[in-house]
Amino acid sequence: MSEEVKNDVIINFNGREYKAEDLSEDQANIAAKLNVAQRKLQSLQAAYEDYVITSEYREMQVKAFAETVEAEEAEEAEVIEEEERQERPPMM
Repeated sequence: MSEEVKNDVIINFNGREYKAEDLSEDQANIAAKLNVAQRKLQSLQAAYEDYVITSEYREMQVKAFAETVEAEEAEEAEVIEEEERQERPPMM
């Protein structure tokens, strides 16, 4: 199919290509709106996929941060316990 013929196609619907001369004015308007809606949906799909990936990445970073905080808190608790042991008088 040549580029010239492809450019004349307004919409491909149910496996059939429709050119401007095949459509009434109303059909051409609807076809134009369908094309806009299709492009918008494709854009939204890409945005959704970006959202999902970014959300998963954020969740990984939240977990990594929580693990570092928990490790730090555990280390601080050990230091406090050690200091308390050193301050206690030996039991006899």
